Amino acid sequence: MQISMARERYVHWLSAVRDLSPHTVRAYSGDLVAFEHHLGPATSIEEIDRQHLLAFIERQREAGLSVTSIRRRACALRGFCRWLKATELLTDDSGLDFSIAAARSRQLPRFVPPSELRRLLAHLRREVGLVDVSDEGATLRNPHDATTLLAVALMLTTGVRVQEVVGIRAADVDLWSRSLRLLGKGRREREVYLTNRWLTELTRSYLAVRERLGISHDRLLFNRHLSPLTPPAMRGRLAKATEAAGLRCRVTPHMLRHSAATQLIEAGVDIRYIQRLLGHASLSTTEIYTHVSDAALRRVVSEADILRRLDTSDN
Repeated sequence: MQISMARERYVHWLSAVRDLSPHTVRAYSGDLVAFEHHLGPATSIEEIDRQHLLAFIERQREAGLSVTSIRRRACALRGFCRWLKATELLTDDSGLDFSIAAARSRQLPRFVPPSELRRLLAHLRREVGLVDVSDEGATLRNPHDATTLLAVALMLTTGVRVQEVVGIRAADVDLWSRSLRLLGKGRREREVYLTNRWLTELTRSYLAVRERLGISHDRLLFNRHLSPLTPPAMRGRLAKATEAAGLRCRVTPHMLRHSAATQLIEAGVDIRYIQRLLGHASLSTTEIYTHVSDAALRRVVSEADILRRLDTSDN
């Protein structure tokens, strides 16, 4: 079988059986297309050997791919080879087991300074015309802006991913316990919380308006056409809002997630709680947030004032 045909079948299997996110499937598919181009689409899968795999990875290094991308491509190839063996399309995969030596990149996440976040939230509240968060009238008059405000507030306070926030079902909101049930990455369920009265009352008003508008689908957030809000649409809303608010940089949903984690770390919240809140499978993923901002570092060091502690001239 030619590699091009095997790749198409494998990608279909990933979508239908593994139940991976569309983003992950696209990434793995792109990795395998790159490998296919490296070998040639007419190459038979029986011709693939360990040297082909290692040569491909080396070519990616030479092309300047990041360590993260190289590791993902290697992971995609290993999964593809295992699938070929499991489906008996490949009878002998003994030479296809390989590993790569590449240090993990620990790029610090980009977060939004608190002053910029305050400006963004103030702008979104003005757009809704919201003085009292329990005012259903303001939410009903400006449901489009209210959707953006609620989504941003949820991402900023709970650290949910953009796919998770648009995937929240109205039935998964428990106002009494101030909790939201999520189905996150890897189809892992977790709970996050409406952290204060302001966010709880905003959610309550939004749910009431949602009912008054007669929305029939089960998703909490809706767009101008009253259909479920999508991740690309939410990214576009946030980009427009940050520009309109006069922020110095374009803010993405993932930056709000990073900002939530950073604020919690700087507030002294135990990293294990943050891991659970963010839905990380491994604590090592969460540990990247143990960095502190320059402002926080300056404040802590200044408060410690080592020279003052060591100064004995007044004694």
